[in-house]
Amino acid sequence: MKKDTYLRNKLRMLLLASLTLASTPSWAKVYVQASAGSFNDTAITQLFLNEPSLKDEVVFAGSPTNTFQLAAQQSALAFSAVENSTIEGRLVKATVEALEQYKIRKVIAAITIPIEMCVLMNKDELESNQTITQLASHPAALKQINKWKKNKAIIELEVPKGTAAAARMVSQKQLLAGTAAIGSCSLASTFTNLSVVEKGIQDNKDNKTTFLLMQIEKRTAKITTAKAKEELKLAINSK
Repeated sequence: MKKDTYLRNKLRMLLLASLTLASTPSWAKVYVQASAGSFNDTAITQLFLNEPSLKDEVVFAGSPTNTFQLAAQQSALAFSAVENSTIEGRLVKATVEALEQYKIRKVIAAITIPIEMCVLMNKDELESNQTITQLASHPAALKQINKWKKNKAIIELEVPKGTAAAARMVSQKQLLAGTAAIGSCSLASTFTNLSVVEKGIQDNKDNKTTFLLMQIEKRTAKITTAKAKEELKLAINSK
């Protein structure tokens, strides 16, 4: 009798386990906005540390639109910045534009991290006491360090591809001597011939960005910017 009870309990546990596995969706990978060393990279790394069960293969995909497109085509997840505490209207414009063509089916997870702007320079130039004469970064990043730039005779070079792209060019000496990159301190780990010169140079010390991990699908018809903003706000509030 005890043996029969044991077998029944074991079969019940096996059945429950199989049902749990069957009901748990599986995704091949996660397409992440931007590139290695970016704030998005920092955010997805922290999210996986917080929730290890979500960890999967990461593929950096550039713009939110490209990120959503690949996620929808490959039945994968998308990870993108959606809101920043310092920008007008708070919503990330590029993500709103992506949502005009793609729809969020489900928000899997959300994470908000502080954004710390750092000055990074090529190690060789830093060791030779090269003066910083030019700053290279994404236009949005350059707009967030006005206090630090004040009274400095420094040229600005906008790099629309992102902070990581600017850091790569500085690390490979593709820009003028004396060029420093502005971005995440983690870029010094991604590009090992970079050194952090200064940390926390952002104007707003309470600079935070929210990121969402999402299931995405292609829309049958494009929606307006206003409707995309409305949907994004609902998605953010859902977590």
